[in-house]
Amino acid sequence: MGKSDMHLTRRSLLAGAAVATASLSISIRAQVLPPQGFATPSGTFPFGPEVYRERRARLMATLKDGVAVIHGAERSQTSGPVSPPFYQSGDFAWLTGIVDEPGAVLVLAPAERTYREFLLLPSRDIETERWDVERLPLGSLIEQRTGIQRVRRTSGLDALVTQLAARSRTLHFMGPITSASAPVPPAMELYGRVMSHVPGCTMKDQSALLPELRTVKEPRELDLMRKALLATQAGHLAAMKAVRPGMTERQLTAVLEDGFRQGGGEGLSYDSIVATGRNAASLHYAHGNSAIGAQELVLIDAAASVGSYACDITRTFPASGKFTAQQRADYELVMAAQDAAAKLLKPGVIHEDMTEAASAVFRKAGRIDEFTHGLGHFVGLDVHDAGDYARPIPAGAVITIEPGLYNQQMNQGIRIEDLYLVTPTGGERLSTGIPRTVAEIEAFMGR
Repeated sequence: MGKSDMHLTRRSLLAGAAVATASLSISIRAQVLPPQGFATPSGTFPFGPEVYRERRARLMATLKDGVAVIHGAERSQTSGPVSPPFYQSGDFAWLTGIVDEPGAVLVLAPAERTYREFLLLPSRDIETERWDVERLPLGSLIEQRTGIQRVRRTSGLDALVTQLAARSRTLHFMGPITSASAPVPPAMELYGRVMSHVPGCTMKDQSALLPELRTVKEPRELDLMRKALLATQAGHLAAMKAVRPGMTERQLTAVLEDGFRQGGGEGLSYDSIVATGRNAASLHYAHGNSAIGAQELVLIDAAASVGSYACDITRTFPASGKFTAQQRADYELVMAAQDAAAKLLKPGVIHEDMTEAASAVFRKAGRIDEFTHGLGHFVGLDVHDAGDYARPIPAGAVITIEPGLYNQQMNQGIRIEDLYLVTPTGGERLSTGIPRTVAEIEAFMGR
C-alpha cells in the first residue's frame, strides 16, 4: 500500500466485490475464519497447535522468568443489528492461532513448575450466542483444540496474574507502545493494579521482542504468502486485461477481486483501491465509481490473502494500453526510485537508508514534494506487519518497496509496489509475475 502507515479493513472474498475504502493509521490483519468446528474456539489457524506451542516456548525461553500477558482483540462495537467482522490481534494470533475468540487473553509464566501457559476466555452469554456464534464451555475440548495447558475465564485474570507475580516479582510488558493520547493498553492497566498489590514487583519493557520474532518468516509462512501472491497476480492480470475507457472503477474492482477468487485467494489483505486519473493522487481515495478516461492512468493497490497471510501489491497502467510520453517519463522515474532502494536491500540494511536512496532520485528530478508517504513496510500475518524500522533488517523479513508520485494538477498518481524477501545475500522480488516495466505492461495489455 502506498502509505507506509495506512489502516485498511478486510473482507472475505466470498462477500463479493465491493468498493474499496481506506484511511491512514495502522493496519489490521488479513483474515478468513477457519471452518473447523461448530463452536468457538474452533481450533488453531492456519497451522496446527504444535506450531503455536513451539512459538510460545521460544518466547518463554527468551523471557526466562516473570509473567507476560498478551491480550487478543475485542469485538468492534456497533449500533446495528449485525456485528462487524472480527479481526484478531496479530501478536495474539501468531502465538495462539486462535482467530475467532474476541476478548481472549494469553498469560505466560516461564518459570512456573507445572502450568506455564494459560488461555483466558470471556464468560459465555447464551442469549448472545443465539445471534452470534455458539461458544464452548470450559473443558478439555478447548485445551485439545488450542494446545494450551490451562483454560480459564477472563473474570479471574487479575487474581491469576497477581498470584503468579507474587512468586516471580516480574511483569513483562509485550506492547504495544501507543501514543500518549491513545487509550492505555490493557496489559499496562492490569500491571498497574498488580504492582500496587505485590510489593517489590517490577515491570520490564519487552515490547520489541514479539516484533523481532515475527519479522523473520518461517518457511510455512512464506508458503502461504507465495500462494497469496499467486492469487493476487491472477487478479491484477485480469484487471489489466479487462480495463476499457468508459468502465467504472467499481466495475474494474469486481473483475480484480473475482480474479483473486479464481486464483485461490481466501480473502482480501486490505480493501482494494482502484483509482483512475486524478483520484489516484488522493491516498485516502475510497469512492470507486468514477468512469475511466481514455488517456488516464489507473492505479490498483490490492491483494489477496491466504491462510490469514497478506501480501501487498500496487500497479499503475494506462487505460488505453499505451503510456503517453509524459506518463512514461513519470512512471520510469518512480521505477528508478524503486530500483535505487531495492539495490540496497540485504541483511543489515537500515530502512531509512533505502528511503533516502529512493528520495534522492525524486530530489534530483525536482519532484520530491510529490513523494508524500513512506517507502514501505513489513508484511506477514498483518499487512503492515510487526517489525522495528530503526534496526537492521534481517534475512527472512518480507517488505514492500513502494515509491510514488502524486500530482492532482497533472490528474495522476503513480505508485509501483512490490513485495521483497530479504535473502542471506540480498533481496528477492517476489511479485515478478505481474508486469512492472513500461515494456512489460504495454506488451501484456496489447495482446
